[in-house]
Amino acid sequence: MKKTSCSSCGNPLQGIESFCPRCGQALSGEKVGRRGDPEAPRWLEIEFQKSHSPSYAAALELCRTNPNYRTEERDGLTIHRAGFRAADSGAFLRLANLVRGWKSFRLYVNGREESWRSFFYGGYYCYEDRQSSLNPNQYCFGESCEWFNWWGCHRLGFGFYNEDDWMRSGHMTEDEVFVLDKDRLRRLLLSRLRSHAFCPIINRKAILERIELLPDRIDPRGNPDWEYYYLDWREDPNTPPAAAVPICQQTSSLVTRMVPPDVEIPSPPDRGAWAPGGEMPGFGPEDF
Repeated sequence: MKKTSCSSCGNPLQGIESFCPRCGQALSGEKVGRRGDPEAPRWLEIEFQKSHSPSYAAALELCRTNPNYRTEERDGLTIHRAGFRAADSGAFLRLANLVRGWKSFRLYVNGREESWRSFFYGGYYCYEDRQSSLNPNQYCFGESCEWFNWWGCHRLGFGFYNEDDWMRSGHMTEDEVFVLDKDRLRRLLLSRLRSHAFCPIINRKAILERIELLPDRIDPRGNPDWEYYYLDWREDPNTPPAAAVPICQQTSSLVTRMVPPDVEIPSPPDRGAWAPGGEMPGFGPEDF
């Protein structure tokens, strides 16, 4: 394999990297996105100077065990800098938690400086919760009917049973066919992705591919994989619905393609009272 070097810092490369492991420079023509774009972190670097903090000695000890640790002289000051793969969350956080409150602390993500708040609260803390979960995939796809989704990130919303997001991305025709606005859905999800750009495993490509798997028009009368969740109570089941959203059957082939096999799909919320001809929610014969 032909070896190269980083054009920015001269660091030797194996030729398979997307970012330089020393300075974070984007390689192979891949550009670092604008701030806020849903770009997952690949390479993290922590920078700090000498401190009177009692944690300084411990921070240096952690740096010395880091194979990507180096020092620089800048304006007569010694700068300590340690690099981490984004997947090395444990080692990264051990050092970050010691030095992130210092005035000299700097954080670089994929070669670009970021604030700790934008990084940690922009998806990384959720990733840490995922890593400590008994079933990381289940954590991402959602463990309850309120959070369950088929995008692989429960923080994006548009849950499996979320009627509000369905209505926001589609409409019911007069002949009771639900028309999904995929362009609107795409914009909705990409907008929400920006708030979680720093999750190391969020998969923008997979999310966009899942959108295309959804049908453009949904009619449960001709497709048994779907049913309608009626949002308006109707005494007469023959009355056209004022509002309804489609719900995909848990056993459908579409769900099998979009949800990993180790993820359990939670049971839907009780919708019986909202079915055509059902009893009005919250009331029974004893209430009258």
